[in-house]
Amino acid sequence: MATCNLIVDGRTDEKVSLPGIPNRGDIISLGDHKAPHYLVHRVEYCNGYDSVNLHVQKFANETSCCNAVDGYRNDRIFVKEL
Repeated sequence: MATCNLIVDGRTDEKVSLPGIPNRGDIISLGDHKAPHYLVHRVEYCNGYDSVNLHVQKFANETSCCNAVDGYRNDRIFVKEL
């Protein structure tokens, strides 16, 4: 299990354990379809630390995430670009 810090708008939102380290563009779900979902924008490794920083965009639920990510992959402007 990999320990990851979810960073939203430059601030740590929460610390989670994931089965693997996600890549840019992956979606992280920490619960059911009504729980917050996260789109990974950047993966940051820091020397001397065991955890990985994941710079993410937070969505309220699965539906809002799916709509935004569909727009992200189809070049609509629902997701913040870095």
